[in-house]
Amino acid sequence: MRVNEHWASPHTRFMDLAEVIVVIGGCDRKGLLRLPFADAYHPQSQRWTPLPSLPGYTRSEFAACAFRNDVYVSGGHINSRDVWMFSSHLHTWIKVASLLKGRWRHKMAVAQGQLFAVGGFDGLRRLRSVERYDPFSNTWAAAPPLPEAVSSAAVAPCAGQLYVIGGAGQDGVNTDKVQCFDPKEDRWSLRSPAPFSQRCLEAVSLEDTIYVVGGLMSKIFTYDPGTDVWGEAAVLPSPVESCGVTVCDGKVHILGGRDDRGESTNRIFTFDPSSGQVEAQTSLQRCTSSHGCVTIVQSLGR
Repeated sequence: MRVNEHWASPHTRFMDLAEVIVVIGGCDRKGLLRLPFADAYHPQSQRWTPLPSLPGYTRSEFAACAFRNDVYVSGGHINSRDVWMFSSHLHTWIKVASLLKGRWRHKMAVAQGQLFAVGGFDGLRRLRSVERYDPFSNTWAAAPPLPEAVSSAAVAPCAGQLYVIGGAGQDGVNTDKVQCFDPKEDRWSLRSPAPFSQRCLEAVSLEDTIYVVGGLMSKIFTYDPGTDVWGEAAVLPSPVESCGVTVCDGKVHILGGRDDRGESTNRIFTFDPSSGQVEAQTSLQRCTSSHGCVTIVQSLGR
């Protein structure tokens, strides 16, 4: 009988897992203060639970990414090389190997099981450089550089490749370029340009489609890498930039960001691709922009 109880225990714990959205740091409503908070949002119960604060929290416009169900954060102020990992298992922040190149206003994304840090700004110039992280050796190594240097671009993996969309170019002018990296071929190529030239963008992929928001645009744009075709998915209630965007429970969640007055908001919207509908959700706990926003799996008992 005791054997059966032990046998059932891990399966019981397994059933308690659910996707949660982790919101990290960012700027306050007026953009003056850097926020130290990290919180997990449970969409099904619409409740928030606090997480340990991000160490050295005086940062914004950092890159955040979920990798192997842990959360990685890098950069966050000019020329910062710091990288922190929030271990979902240990429930704590751990400092890992520093970036080779200090960067800010860059992005991180995972493609083909590899974590990439892409582009950004070092206080002097936009960056072409790209790095990839090996969690087993805890080391960063240089990857082939971008064809065109960009900061504040949207970056999303889709169908095994990495897409870098828009952003600010070397001359400070916004670009419409779409730069695609194939990790298997280890090379970049250009795809069809976006129907916009913007910075402060965010992107996620869901079912082989990339969704792009931000840049003070009122629309959710779509890109299909398979056909190299752009489209429009929905209209948002108001324009937003530097928002958090993540996929959770099969929907695109858009959290916070700056409005057209330059103030951070606490609004959350979801876009459901199956219905094409945008719906308002429970608000963020505080007005936030330029924050980290990722989805991980967490125990409901946590």
